[in-house]
Amino acid sequence: MKLIFLFVMALFLATFPMSFALSVDGPHSPVVVDGIPLFYLQPVDRSSALDRTEFANKLLADAISNEKLISFDVRNDPNTSATSISLNKNYLLTVTANDVLPNFSLSQQAKQWEDILERAVAKAKKERTSQYIVERSLWVLIGIGIIILLRFLLVIVAKIAQWETGSFTKVFFSFAWLAIALVCAEWFPVLRSIRYQIFSPFSQPQWLIFLGALGSSFVFSHYAPGLLRFAIKKLDIHSTENVYLALIQPSEILVQFSVLSICVSWSLSLLETLAPVVYELLKPIANLFVVGCLYWLSTKVTSRYLRTYGFKFGGKFNPSSDDAILVFETVLNVFIFIVALVTFARSVNFDLIGLVASLGLVGLAVAFAAQKILEQLIATLVLYLDRPFVTGDYIRLPAGELGKVESIGLRSTKIRSLGTGTIIVMPNSILVSVEIENVTLAKKIMVLLYMDFASALGEREYALVQQAIMEKIVFLSGIDPNSTNIALADGSGKRLRVSLAILGSQDNAVEVRKRLLELASVQIAKSLAVHGIVFTMENPTVYVQSPATI
Repeated sequence: MKLIFLFVMALFLATFPMSFALSVDGPHSPVVVDGIPLFYLQPVDRSSALDRTEFANKLLADAISNEKLISFDVRNDPNTSATSISLNKNYLLTVTANDVLPNFSLSQQAKQWEDILERAVAKAKKERTSQYIVERSLWVLIGIGIIILLRFLLVIVAKIAQWETGSFTKVFFSFAWLAIALVCAEWFPVLRSIRYQIFSPFSQPQWLIFLGALGSSFVFSHYAPGLLRFAIKKLDIHSTENVYLALIQPSEILVQFSVLSICVSWSLSLLETLAPVVYELLKPIANLFVVGCLYWLSTKVTSRYLRTYGFKFGGKFNPSSDDAILVFETVLNVFIFIVALVTFARSVNFDLIGLVASLGLVGLAVAFAAQKILEQLIATLVLYLDRPFVTGDYIRLPAGELGKVESIGLRSTKIRSLGTGTIIVMPNSILVSVEIENVTLAKKIMVLLYMDFASALGEREYALVQQAIMEKIVFLSGIDPNSTNIALADGSGKRLRVSLAILGSQDNAVEVRKRLLELASVQIAKSLAVHGIVFTMENPTVYVQSPATI
């Protein structure tokens, strides 16, 4: 319910400014004197409201800055029936039918605006006198002195009485300094004008829409993982929730950033009509942030999915499928990167596909000229996918010479001959087309597990133990099920000896399979506990490495 409430509040923040904007009767612009809006002008046929107010505001500012007297007058032109207001006998603005308030005539509206302008100009003249400035500055200095004195006295009293000044004191003095700033911004014309220039754009409905959408983006992105998990729970699909816990939950922060980037990018689209320059500057950055977050999230989820479910699924068909899954993961990540790159290029109106297509003709000519090199590169890809040998393996070449694989390059493989000690450089295109004997794959690590039971095993218990062990071992990648042997270790019938063979050619691969075997022992214990069979493995597992015959 909390998540639903927060989501509704975020939706309200985004839609309330929209409804407020729709309730405004058209665009209008204020006539301003020293940061104080006096009245609003509406657009006419040939001029916008902003053009009309900019003209009037400039004349008013020039007149106030001079020391001459200012007078206003209402004029009614009998030829055009236009009612206007003049400033020192110069035209200031025209009162149109769009400007008139309900139940007002043009003359009444003009007279009301004349009175407002006279009072505003008189106030502006007064606030520019030296007496007013000195008096208001003195009051401000007194206020600042009182705050500093109170702060100083509070520190002395706190030290004498051994009080601790808490958050209330900080809040009080923060509001005191804020009050001083607000008073200064209200008393002095220059500060009042600066305040108006800073905050007046945000009074427009479009800015309210933008700020509401931007604020709701942060709220929604913060609770996006919780809302996603809440929706999955409502679907009542147990497997789906497990997938969320395995794939999405470890990357919840990345999910929040991805949702935030999408929402912020949508919010920035509202600036296209308000601030085109700012929009053109921020839009590519926002697009890059969106594409980058989605690319990062996609690679993380894909890798976690393949390593969580791919190893289990591949182990059912081929115990040595781990390397192929890792290669597939790399290829998939490269594909995701290409998609992300093309998407970002299209978002900034850059024809990346056309550029690649135009370069493709040149690439075709280079391909014909370097056909042999391309053949060797394809052969290298086959070597990495098929993995007939890896760096460090001992292999026998077709001519019968035995050597150690030093490195596998993009074009060729370097093999050190055991007979002469020299390096044999073999093109990868030849290695994938001839018969190679991998001697290192003959290496096995024999594992001995000793299982101690509380009582002697009967035929039924012994069969259940064998079944549980074989069910767990057969799906382990790199474990030879044909070499698995289960037998009684002594005549008491309380101890079993399980021998297995771990296949592998690299130390890190063997270590991974040892770890998988330890996890499998935990699963075996759980499955046997269901039948009331409990065992311990107090003696350490013995690993015996069988050397390869060279």
